[in-house]
Amino acid sequence: MIKTNQETVAEIKKIIEGNPDQGSCVRVYLAGMGCGGPSFGLALDEKKDGDQSIEIDGQAFVMQEDFYNQYGDFLIEYQDGGYIVEPADMPAGLSGCASCSGC
Repeated sequence: MIKTNQETVAEIKKIIEGNPDQGSCVRVYLAGMGCGGPSFGLALDEKKDGDQSIEIDGQAFVMQEDFYNQYGDFLIEYQDGGYIVEPADMPAGLSGCASCSGC
């Protein structure tokens, strides 16, 4: 469901420790859709009914089941002070400028 590394999990845990009232799980979600395809985000949250979840190095990651069914596994990597969040295999037709005429 989630593929990541120890450095990324350690950075996420630092954020959670600094924001204990924001939730203890990391939610992967669809942040928007544009000409370049979908963009994805991370948010602190709690597990909800219907969520898929996995624990990696003591950190829980969650996402809605229908979201997981549409996009599959995700890669999350901490890089240059931010997070890269992308599907391990982007579904056909959801990336690139062919999705609109604005490019």
